[in-house]
Parts: sequence; C-alpha cells; structure tokens
Amino acid sequence: MNFKKMLAFLLVAVLLIIGVVGCGPKEEDKQDYQDNSTSEGEKDDDNSTQTDEDSESNEQLTIGFNNFLKGVYSLDILEKSFLSTCEALDVKPMVVNDEGKVENSTRNIDNMIASGVDGIVFFGISDTLFPVVAQKCEDADIPYVFYDHMPTDEILASIQDNPNYLGVAATVDLNTGNNIGEYAAEQNLKKAIVVTGQTTDTTHSARTNGFKETFESSGGEVLAEGYGEVVISEAMARADDLLTAHPDADCIYATNGDVGTACMEVLEKHPEVNAKLFVTDLDPDVLDGLKEGKIEAANGAHWVNVNFATALLVNHLNGNTIKDTDGKPPRLVVPVMTLPSNMVDLYNKYWIETLPYSAEELQSIVAPWNENANIDDFQQMLDDYTIEKRLQAKVDAGILTQEELDEVLD
Repeated sequence: MNFKKMLAFLLVAVLLIIGVVGCGPKEEDKQDYQDNSTSEGEKDDDNSTQTDEDSESNEQLTIGFNNFLKGVYSLDILEKSFLSTCEALDVKPMVVNDEGKVENSTRNIDNMIASGVDGIVFFGISDTLFPVVAQKCEDADIPYVFYDHMPTDEILASIQDNPNYLGVAATVDLNTGNNIGEYAAEQNLKKAIVVTGQTTDTTHSARTNGFKETFESSGGEVLAEGYGEVVISEAMARADDLLTAHPDADCIYATNGDVGTACMEVLEKHPEVNAKLFVTDLDPDVLDGLKEGKIEAANGAHWVNVNFATALLVNHLNGNTIKDTDGKPPRLVVPVMTLPSNMVDLYNKYWIETLPYSAEELQSIVAPWNENANIDDFQQMLDDYTIEKRLQAKVDAGILTQEELDEVLD
C-alpha cells in the first residue's frame, strides 16, 4: 500500500471511531429532576412500614413536588414530609428545586410534565402562580394538588371545576399571625416590629397581616415591617436595622424559623432592646430558643399539610377521588399548634427527629389500603391533630410510655 492510500485509510478509520463515540449521550446533557436520595438519618421505621402486596398497585406511580428554595428549614421539612409520605404510600417522588425564583416554579412544572409524572404536588409562592400552574396541568391532563399555601377564595372558585384539580391542604396563614398577635397582646405588649418574607410571598404577608390586625386591634402598634428573603443572613440584616431604628420595641414577630433564628442572634447584639420574641415554625433552633428562654412563644407544626395533599393525589390515581360534602375538591385547613415549653423535648423527638404520622396512619386514608377512604376520614385526622392527641397515638402504638406523657401533661 502506497503512502497516500495508507493515509486515506487511517483517516477513514479515525472518522468512523469519532462517529461511533459521538453518537452516545453526553452526561452533561442529561437532566435528572428526581431527588429520591433520602439519607438513613431522615428515614423513620415508624413511617416506612408497608408490604409489596399492600402497595402493588402504586409501584409505577411517580409524583412531582417542588421545593421553592432548598436550604430553608421550613421548606426542607415539607420536602422531608413529602418523601416520608411517598415512602409510606409506595410511590416514587420527583423533587425539583425552584431556587427561590418564581420563574423557575413554572419552568419546573413544564420539566416535571415532560418527564412523565403521574401527578404534581405544588407549592405556590405567589397567588399569581396557581392559575398558571393549573392551566399547564390541565393542558397536559395531569392531576394536581396544592400544599402549604392556601389560594384565595377567588382563585379556588376559578379552578374548582377543573377536571384535574383535586384539592388543597394548607394552613390559613392569616389565622397563624392572628394567633401570635393575640398571644403577644395578652402580655400587654404595645410596640412591635415584624421580620418577614417577601411581599410577594403569600404565606409571610398573610402571617404579617394577621399579626398586625390582631395586635393593633388590641391596642398595640406595629412600628415597622422588614420584608425580604427568608434566609438567616438577610433576615439578620433586616432585624438589625429595625432594632437600631426602634430600640423601644417590646415585641418582635418572626414569620418563620430561619427568621426567628436570625432575630435571636441579633437580639444578643442589642442589649439596649428589651423585646420578647415570637416565632412561627417549630424547627430545632426555635425549640432550643424556647428551652433557653430566648423565645417567648412559637407556633407551627403545620407542615403535615403535604401529607394530606399527597394523600388526595394518590387516592385519585388509585381510582378513589376524594370530594368534599358539596362534591368539590377539598379545601383542607391544617391546624397550627402552639407549643408549650414543657413539651419541647417530646415534640423534638416525635415531630422533628421522626415524623408525627406512621405509615399505617397515612395508609388508613388512602386507597388501596382503604378503598372507602373519604372526606370524613381526612377531616377526622385533621380534627385530631393536636400535640396531646398525636403524643397519645404514640403511646397507643407503644412508642412512648404513658408515664412519659403524663409527666409533661401534669
């Protein structure tokens, strides 16, 4: 073979090799929206008991879920609760991170739909998102529910007849703020500042409005409100500015756990301020603050709403659509707990380290484990959602002793 022929042969061989390699998928082009990597530390044996026989009909179901901003405790515990519910009901979770951006919320809905989810559990940071997401799901013929943020009555009225809308499970955040405002007013506090989330965040704006409404109707005054991102570093800056401007404040309301942590830290830098701190959300730092006397009172534990929202969706996917007494998609209002300091340790153990509902309890309101599950079953569980009743359920299950419970109840 002469030199020119040999060179041509080698060139063809190289091109063929490149072509074969180039046909394979590039790893960086693959986008995986699923986050199903719960660590062993997040798993609770009490929440994960089910058999293959019991859950056989669910094994192909994939449920999409959006976390608006990973790294914020109050949002991450909702995700943890969702994953626990999926494990109990033996469905496959697909979790996306909106990275704190409204535009990512709608983009991730498109991504989940494109990836073939069977249904979506959606968190809307703004009321404007609910109709947009609803339309996307209707266009794709994908069942969906809302969790944690309660849409306005007007929005619910506009979507309740949509064939794929299955309901909402959330807290009425105005009531949450009312609760803390009333508690503060009962202590004869008169001058408050509020450190809260963004004005577009319907949860935090509603809590702020609820607190202000009740506190001021009782004779108090909200001196200032600090709006912004609900991350500790930014909330600390807002709290510091507000306390510097209003050293006469005798009351601070932090509208979630991370903001509460920020306020605790900032108060230590302002010895001239004698203000009592109130917080919504019962996360580990808040529990420590309650025990140490740095927080006057806290309410929360409403993040179980995602358990009920997911249960509505899985029921429908298993052929058992839950309706309210008027035959409409349910509007489930999840109670907010106010935690007394003497129950902090038990709360930490049975709400934070583990989760309040066992797998069997969740299965009891979902087909196929309960083919006749209905709205009354859901409402009964919600009516029984109190600290005392949840702890008594742990006693009945043999997880907590009656003596341990009686010790804190006395």
